[in-house]
Amino acid sequence: MRLFSKKKQRAKQSRIAGQIETVLNRKQKQIADTLNRRTQHWNRASKLILLLLICLLFGGTSLWLLIRAMN
Repeated sequence: MRLFSKKKQRAKQSRIAGQIETVLNRKQKQIADTLNRRTQHWNRASKLILLLLICLLFGGTSLWLLIRAMN
């Protein structure tokens, strides 16, 4: 009998995981659509500059954290 209950539990967990995945995908699409609408008038150079700034910001922060961790 325990085997059947484990199968039911796995099926329930799988169904819940599927629902969570659906919600996350919907939210991700909403955020992507919003960001695309906000930047649709930007040219390629502006987008590349923003990408460079974001990479520098997060790369610099990561490097700073690594240096602080070694001290």
